[in-house]
Amino acid sequence: MSATRVNCARDWRFQVRIQVPGTNGRLRDATAGEVSGVKLRLSASSTGAALNAAVDNLAAAENAAAPALQYVTVDSSLLTLWVLPLGRGESFYAIWSRTGDFDDEYVRFVVDDRDDVS
Repeated sequence: MSATRVNCARDWRFQVRIQVPGTNGRLRDATAGEVSGVKLRLSASSTGAALNAAVDNLAAAENAAAPALQYVTVDSSLLTLWVLPLGRGESFYAIWSRTGDFDDEYVRFVVDDRDDVS
């Protein structure tokens, strides 16, 4: 699976779908207000520490139109300062956690500094 390229020169919205146990052992999408306390950290590895405290423990917000989606918008200044120095084309990870429910669910991204990616 290919990773999404993130243009560090623009704000970027990282998001995660939250599912909770439903009936018959199946997962279902979380409903409005059902899950809170979701955090995001940006790291150079899938199990590593945050690149910097500025991109660690970022509180997620619930998407009003789709409550199962929680997101964090990271400002381009933070991406430029802490992610871009990893190097264009290098991987970095958005690591989601919520103590007690899930820890260290991650998504791989690729560093970029432009939109015209082919």
